[in-house]
Parts: sequence; structure tokens; C-alpha cells
Amino acid sequence: MKTIGQVVKLSASDIPVSVKFYTEIMGFTADDRYTLNTGGTWGTFSYVQLNMPGLPDNVAIGLFKDIDKPFPAGDPSTISGTAPTFMVTDIESVRNSLIGQKVNVGEIISNTSDAGYTDHFAFFQDPDNNTLVIRQNMD
Repeated sequence: MKTIGQVVKLSASDIPVSVKFYTEIMGFTADDRYTLNTGGTWGTFSYVQLNMPGLPDNVAIGLFKDIDKPFPAGDPSTISGTAPTFMVTDIESVRNSLIGQKVNVGEIISNTSDAGYTDHFAFFQDPDNNTLVIRQNMD
């Protein structure tokens, strides 16, 4: 399979709330070319694509209105499943910044690969309780 990009679709119950989270807290920008405001009220099947400044536009998150309420909340350190991961250079400062903005972030955990490379991770959630991760490669 040859691809030219990647868009990770995330479920959203309230598009404006989710867009605010991803633009104001995570630093994304909305891509008006791929905005669909169903019925003018952000109804079911509405969509907003978000780009991360500094990355190609063909790597994005797509917020899709396909749920009526957020998923059940859980401890961000123990959530599994699909989790978009954001690579950072200083996980502690990014984690502290998220916490300062009232985002529920789990503890920093470490993982060492079979080849001996260590990475640090911290899991958190968006307003619909989609799991997100910040990651710092330590080696």
C-alpha cells in the first residue's frame, strides 16, 4: 500500500468544544478546506480536520461527530486502544503545561525496547475521553 498521508479520526460529541481543546491546548489549527458543519448546528456527521503547525498538511486529526456524549472517563494511565501519540522534546514541561490547563494527565511511565532504547510516555484525554499520549524518546 502506498499512502500520501495520514488522518487520525477521533470521535467527538461536541465539535466546538473539541476544536477549542485541540487548537487552544494542543496547538492545532483548523483546516477550513475540510470542515463540514452539518445543518449549521454541528449535527451528526459534522467534521473538522486539524493540522499541527510545522508538520505536513497530510498528517492530521479529523474530529467526527459520531457520538452524542463523551466516552466513559477512566484513569489516563491505564487506558488502552487507539491513542494518537505526540512526540515532544521535554515531556515533563509539556505534562505540567497540560495539567496547568486542567487536563487530566497520567504519570510519566518509562518503556525500554529490546534494543535498549528508553522512551517516556504520559497518557491523557480530550473532552470526549479519547486517549492521547505524549512521548519523549530518551536515547
